[in-house]
Amino acid sequence: MGASTAVLCEKIRDAAKEEGEEIEIWATALSVAGEEIPKADVILLGPQIRYMQRKVQSEAGDTPVRAIDMTVYGQLDGKSVYQMVKEMRKKDE
Repeated sequence: MGASTAVLCEKIRDAAKEEGEEIEIWATALSVAGEEIPKADVILLGPQIRYMQRKVQSEAGDTPVRAIDMTVYGQLDGKSVYQMVKEMRKKDE
């Protein structure tokens, strides 16, 4: 996990807290992602690996998978990513 990913995870947590929600979010290397997929309600991919979305989705089954927009990721915009997570969870209900 890179430093920017760690910062983005923290900003996503902060955005959730601002809305009164606690969320668990973590980052993992793609090489071990298969072990983490069963633990996830939604899966976010960094823009640098968005090309892997179909493969990850096939492994994830019904768990929603989306790539984070490159601009949102680059700006470390935790609020936008949190909004995306909320949308993904609504669609999964």
